Amino acid sequence: MLSVLAVQTQAAFQVWLFSEPEIRLTGARWLAEQTTNFAVEIFAQPVSGRKLKAEQMSSVLSVAWSAEKPIERSNSDHDLMFARLGATIKAMLGNTIRAVELHDTGFSVIAPFQRIKTDVMPATIAASLSTLPLSSNEPETLIPASLRIAVQGRDGSWMSVSFAETVGGIGYALPLLPLIGGGLIIAAISTLLARRIVAPLDRLVEAADQIGKTRDFVTVSDQGLYEFGGVARAFEDMQRRLLSFVTERTQMLAAISHDLRTSLTRMRICAEQLDAEDDRNAIMSEISDMTAMVDTTLAFASGETSEATNQSMDLAALLISLVDEATDKGLDCSYVGPDHLEIVGRLIPLKRAFRNLIDNAVKYGSVARVDLKASHDRVEIGINDNGPGIPEDRIEEAMAPFRRLDQSRSAEIPGTGLGLTIVRDVISSHGGAITFRTEHGRGFTVTVLLPK
Repeated sequence: MLSVLAVQTQAAFQVWLFSEPEIRLTGARWLAEQTTNFAVEIFAQPVSGRKLKAEQMSSVLSVAWSAEKPIERSNSDHDLMFARLGATIKAMLGNTIRAVELHDTGFSVIAPFQRIKTDVMPATIAASLSTLPLSSNEPETLIPASLRIAVQGRDGSWMSVSFAETVGGIGYALPLLPLIGGGLIIAAISTLLARRIVAPLDRLVEAADQIGKTRDFVTVSDQGLYEFGGVARAFEDMQRRLLSFVTERTQMLAAISHDLRTSLTRMRICAEQLDAEDDRNAIMSEISDMTAMVDTTLAFASGETSEATNQSMDLAALLISLVDEATDKGLDCSYVGPDHLEIVGRLIPLKRAFRNLIDNAVKYGSVARVDLKASHDRVEIGINDNGPGIPEDRIEEAMAPFRRLDQSRSAEIPGTGLGLTIVRDVISSHGGAITFRTEHGRGFTVTVLLPK
């Protein structure tokens, strides 16, 4: 658009520089004679009859009388012919008038570089000629018909003469209309081409955003320019390779999980046959922890946290049920918020994510306070506890799989190190965000933002 504007500006400048858009011309001596006759007749009338007398005069020229000056400024000094016409009228009227001023009312372009138009006549000669009236032996000279002449009488009143149908305004702008029309056409075509180029990029961005929210294959439309078809096909090939890689690793983990579960089952049968109760309970506890670790790891690796379809669900009811579940186990857990709040999401993954957050709050902070708020386009879930929280510089480490920050308490508190990793995976797949805040004296708060 800037280039189009630059070209149009250059073209407009060229039109102004090499053309004179005056359309109608008239004789300078004839106009001086007509103006002189009108002035003699009008100023000979009493003041009360001058206005009416002016209105009754020539139909070719428009004549008017007023007590005030009819034009704001005079540009007779800027043009040699204007100046000579004014000098001619003064010479014809003699001492019966005070002043004569001329003004071109037509369309003109005023620019600070007006002097670019070359003056062929030297300034000294032009200055001397401008004071000379037109002589009778000179040929008739044509001047613009958009001229307006103002004559001041001895009593200070003014008479003005102009053509009744002055060609100006839009008439003088006609040379610029093709430029304006061409600029509009080019702007329209440029806009359509720009949209045609940008639209495939928008679809590519939407597809890339969907890849972060689902593990299914995302089709990228290749409609548009030919070059973008290659980009779309390369993008889809990349998806296929990534999905193939993930599928192979998931199948491998499933096979390993099956073998581990078989071994754990045999170990459980053997442990149940031990006579020593303490030894039996210790081995059974270890087997339970290993089973939970295998199940959680397989669920995360296979994408269980992000699969399932979106559906309308009651988020408030889900949180209330998780809080009641924790309370029934004797844990300190509470809920503040509406009784019902409908959103669109995947029920099972969200339930797993919020259960992990509530369990973490109880494990590390001894209490879980769940707070639900809603705005017009999103919901905010806050889970607060009395724990020490997570240092800001170790948040990314805490979100990594199989990482537990407090190694000294790992033996006391069961877990696999996948809780926050699963939470982040679920929240991201819903287009949400998760933040952490530690406040001294007020505990640790996890805030989850989800779109409705």
